[in-house]
Amino acid sequence: MAKLYGIGVGVGDPELITLKAIRKIKELDVVILPEAKNIGESTAYTIAKEYMKENVEKVAISFKMQDSWEERREDHKRNAVIVNELLEAGKNVGFLTIGDPMTYSTFVYIMELLKEGVNVETVPGITSFASITARVNIPLVMGDESMKVVGLAKETDIIKEIESSDNIIFMKVVRNLERLKDALRETGNMNNVILISNCGKEDEQIIYDLEDVGKDDISYFSTMILKKGGIEKWKRFTS
Repeated sequence: MAKLYGIGVGVGDPELITLKAIRKIKELDVVILPEAKNIGESTAYTIAKEYMKENVEKVAISFKMQDSWEERREDHKRNAVIVNELLEAGKNVGFLTIGDPMTYSTFVYIMELLKEGVNVETVPGITSFASITARVNIPLVMGDESMKVVGLAKETDIIKEIESSDNIIFMKVVRNLERLKDALRETGNMNNVILISNCGKEDEQIIYDLEDVGKDDISYFSTMILKKGGIEKWKRFTS
């Protein structure tokens, strides 16, 4: 029976894709390559292309990066039709996603719109924040510290989020970067953060000082980590 695989390929470095993901990619009949219309080329494809068999069918699908849930939902429905048709044709389909398929991934929106009876298997991938903390040798969480992951949106109360945890991972920071910086200043945390743009790629940026950084200076693939306990003592381990 045909199966849909949600395959996480990590965030940029092709060597950080799992052995299981590589094996599954090599077995696929069809590879779904999601891309954001305002970003262009599928990052997931760039990471995984060397592991694909030559005759694999490649199907690109696009998602609008809009604030409107209604517009985004129309994209989900349109793309789910494509995936359902491929599965009905008896093909094993792999949906490649950067990071992890169950963490802020477009895969889950397609999965929930699949027809009854479809088999799904998820292959986890390294998340952006796991990759970042390993890249800069800054521990994500220690001992009894708390941690939360926050996807920034227009309605996010950033100060409230900062006050409610010891360590905060801020994702989707580009569109709300100035509001985030204001909240960091207000809570006295401007020196307790690190931001990485395009982690694991050739144009990777590691940024500690955010004062003069604007949204046009970093990519969509940017994640910020706030450690209230401070990051200064860990900087000596960052190469």
